[in-house]
Amino acid sequence: MEKPQALSENGSSEKRSSERCRYHVPIEYAYFNREYYFKSYTYNNCPEGMNFRSDFFLQPGSTILIRIKEFHPNGPCKGKCKGLRSLTLAEVKWCNEVIDSNNSYYDVGVKYYAPEY
Repeated sequence: MEKPQALSENGSSEKRSSERCRYHVPIEYAYFNREYYFKSYTYNNCPEGMNFRSDFFLQPGSTILIRIKEFHPNGPCKGKCKGLRSLTLAEVKWCNEVIDSNNSYYDVGVKYYAPEY
């Protein structure tokens, strides 16, 4: 019997094979081989990838470099957040515009390229 897919926060089918950890960590990200980094926060992560917000559209299929700016292993996560990488390459899997009453931003989902070492 096939495992049922959960719905994500935006109502789409959940495709992850492992549980998400909702942990907010400051990050910097950039298109691979670009000099300028942008700042954001993670919203959730799992061993396969992460979700964060961006002020601009990131092209699905593109490669980005993500660097954790501050990580507190004894913080709210307390070692339960498997898969949060301090520096990694990832593929942008989706990028959805979100518009609320005060501003707009993009919700971005990425999948890590290489397995964790």
